[in-house]
Amino acid sequence: MPTAPDTPDAAASLTPRHLRRILQFDGALNVRDLGGVTNSNGQQVKFGVVYRSDDLAELSDLDLAELEKRSVRTVVDFRSSEEVEARPSRLPPGATAVSAPFARGDRTAGEVMESLIAGQLTREDAHQILLDSYRHIADIGSPAFAVLIRSIIDRSPVLFHCAGGKDRTGVAAAVILSILGVDRDQIVDDYMLTNDRLTDQSSTFQLRLAEYPEESRDVLLALGLAKADYIELALDVIERDFGGIESYAQEQLSLSQAEVDSLRKLLLEP
Repeated sequence: MPTAPDTPDAAASLTPRHLRRILQFDGALNVRDLGGVTNSNGQQVKFGVVYRSDDLAELSDLDLAELEKRSVRTVVDFRSSEEVEARPSRLPPGATAVSAPFARGDRTAGEVMESLIAGQLTREDAHQILLDSYRHIADIGSPAFAVLIRSIIDRSPVLFHCAGGKDRTGVAAAVILSILGVDRDQIVDDYMLTNDRLTDQSSTFQLRLAEYPEESRDVLLALGLAKADYIELALDVIERDFGGIESYAQEQLSLSQAEVDSLRKLLLEP
């Protein structure tokens, strides 16, 4: 199997608290509970209210039963219509699907994959593609983030996802945790948990990786892995270009103070 790209970043160590957050599903790689982290006031984010994931196209019946047991009522999907058509979701009984696609970036995921399969991308290209994406994601993703937050307030428990559960989903999680007052180190730590699933040699990701030409696998792995630089860049943009998370929530997400207060009351332990 390919080795991980050269990087000083490492996935967060799996403490018991981390293990409680990670859900082992048959048909999804990157499912976890957003709860368990603590904000600057010492309040813990509640378990069982918000979940994040990669796509749900291959969920098993046992996976669906687990989501039903967890009373997931709403599934917010950040993918484009083309992505949804290619890999339609399987949803637990009674759950409502909410479409919240991102504005189109310079290159779609499909176009990137076409270049990858054609052997036109290097690991350095993958790194630059992701940096470019994270530089703009807080801007182009803001309507989708607003839909997600209002869905959490109105109809939780909620699961939100994109294709891989790292980029669009990762920044959405960072925005929510920032609004809740979680510090940057814990947000980065949460983001980096993706790597524990993707580098596990028994994971479905490794099996999928083997389906690609050998010369493409290192680049695909580079696209799939989380790097702290990526999420740090998105957080820096929120701080520098949008005046910080409070201003971002108000001006970019158009959230009222009452909505922000409702989100905090719903997701934070007293």
